Formats: sequence, C-alpha cells, structure tokens
Amino acid sequence: MENQVNAGTEAFQGEKDRLTKDVGGMVNEAGDFLKSFGTQKLQSAKQTLSQASTMVGDNAKQYADVTDEFVRANPWKALGVAAAAGVLVGILLARR
Repeated sequence: MENQVNAGTEAFQGEKDRLTKDVGGMVNEAGDFLKSFGTQKLQSAKQTLSQASTMVGDNAKQYADVTDEFVRANPWKALGVAAAAGVLVGILLARR
C-alpha cells in the first residue's frame, strides 16, 4: 500500500513538474511574442513620426520661402502688418 502511495506521489510530482515546464514554456513564448509585437509597433511609430517630421519641415520651409518673397516684394506692407500685430499683442497684454 505504501509503495502504491509513493508511486502515486511520484507520478503526481512528475506530472506537476511537466505541467510547470509546459506552462513556463508557454509564458516564455507569449513574452517573446509580445516583445516582438511591441518592437514592430515601435518601429512603425518611429517611421511614421519621421515621415511626419519631414513633411512638417518641408511645409515650414515652403511657408518661410513664400513669406520671404512677400516681404521682399512688399516691404512696407510687411512692416505695416508687423506693426499692427505688435500693437494688437500690446493691447491684449495690457488688459491682463
């Protein structure tokens, strides 16, 4: 009887160890999958950010070029607009 109990206990212990290994392996696989998935998403986000940054930089340069052309073609108008903007900002700041 005692031998049967010991054999049952050993069999149970063996099954427990096997299940522990299997669950540990599945957890490791899931961790690797999540790490890979996160890395892919991070690289995708970096690429999107880089493209957006390039577009913003190109648009800013284009607006700066257009503004430069306008100021060179119409210096007095540009000076008047700048003075009006300064007066408006001054009024708004004085109200606070």
